[in-house]
Amino acid sequence: MYKVSDIANAIEELAPASLAEAWDNVGLMVGDPDKAVRRIFVCLDVTAENVSHAIDMHADMIISHHPLLFNPLGRICETDVIGSTVISLIKNDIAVYSAHTNLDNADGGTNDVLADKLGLYGVRRFTAEECCDPLGKPLSNIGRVGRLETPIELADFVSFTKSVLGCRSIRYVGDPSETISTVALCSGAGGDGIYTAYHAGADVYVTSDIRHHEAQLAYELGLNLIDAGHFETENTVCEFIPEYLYERFPSIEIFSSEAEPYFK
Repeated sequence: MYKVSDIANAIEELAPASLAEAWDNVGLMVGDPDKAVRRIFVCLDVTAENVSHAIDMHADMIISHHPLLFNPLGRICETDVIGSTVISLIKNDIAVYSAHTNLDNADGGTNDVLADKLGLYGVRRFTAEECCDPLGKPLSNIGRVGRLETPIELADFVSFTKSVLGCRSIRYVGDPSETISTVALCSGAGGDGIYTAYHAGADVYVTSDIRHHEAQLAYELGLNLIDAGHFETENTVCEFIPEYLYERFPSIEIFSSEAEPYFK
């Protein structure tokens, strides 16, 4: 019988906790490492809805991308959203393991999967020289850059991105008729990677959670920009994490969240 620790070790083979950003919180959030695991529920966020589904499916463990516990908790009570979720998990003996920026940074993690979804080849990480602002301040190197096999107009690439990621809506910056071939990307919130994408020679940067002044910066730099949604650029975990685990634990039942993006 497999245990929570066995599943956690398998995830860390793919995405070692050491790859997580310093500000992040990854690993076992709730539960007993020695608990037996027969059923796993995979999701982007540990929401009340996803926990309810996990309970209905008699899951022993939840694997999420976004950490259930991010900021320190001063109390755990039913009147608090996170507190209520933690109580529900403990009552139903469900362990939670979260793999966040370590999975973003990992080879074969969320950014490589996003690059594959977008049809890129020659995919690489950013170099140290590319990850800096105009004053030489180091920037995060989470993300990838690659090329399209056939250059296309930005408008067509926007439509393609919307389709393959299942975006209900999408925002972009740039000339829709401009031809693009080199694509930089960062799953989740990547507004701080605009200079990195620019220095990498990208024609377009695909990410999410772009703010007004970040859009202005991209516009001024002449860098096309696609905000494809935080949920949409990272919900791929519900596809590739089950596949990864099935190969290693064929006797365990694995379910994926069918939650939809919050923004309509």
